[in-house]
Amino acid sequence: MLYRDRPQIDPCPQRVDIPHPPREHETIGMPSTITWSLMSVATPPVKIDPPAADIRRTSRGTRIVRWSLRLFGSIDLLALIAVVMPVSWMQMAHALCGLGQFPEGPLPVYLARSTSLLYAFHGAMLWYLSSDVLRHQMVIRFLGKITVLFGMVLLLVDSSTGMPRWWMLAEGPTFAVTGLWLIWWTTGDDE
Repeated sequence: MLYRDRPQIDPCPQRVDIPHPPREHETIGMPSTITWSLMSVATPPVKIDPPAADIRRTSRGTRIVRWSLRLFGSIDLLALIAVVMPVSWMQMAHALCGLGQFPEGPLPVYLARSTSLLYAFHGAMLWYLSSDVLRHQMVIRFLGKITVLFGMVLLLVDSSTGMPRWWMLAEGPTFAVTGLWLIWWTTGDDE
């Protein structure tokens, strides 16, 4: 079989059977009975860049998103301290914030530690997303949108539970602003 007579090959094959080139003892005009195939190999992931209009993708914009995610993530990772801190420190911090005496029992301690762990998990995720902001652009944009929603819900939760005013103004609106910041930097001019 001549080279020009070979079947066309898909550039990303799952499995392709290609006739083996003729061996010395085979006649060129006769079809080869021996065939060889490419092993079924998973095609490597193809890196697809988002369309140019999707992101404020100057190198400056990419750096701003990367370092913003790292800053927000680092702040969230500080919550790891509360995961392992002694309960006496929690009681002292609770009193210093003007919240009164820290409730007794395992549930308040569990909630404080698990919530802190969730914040730290969020921080680690932000650091991971910062490793390739172009590739993770859609996830970062989605995260920005739900962060705005999360900030608004936190403001409602804080106000309904009687948190101090300084707490309400620091927590929910800060989340919402960070979400808007990420949306701004990951959305193109045409959206």
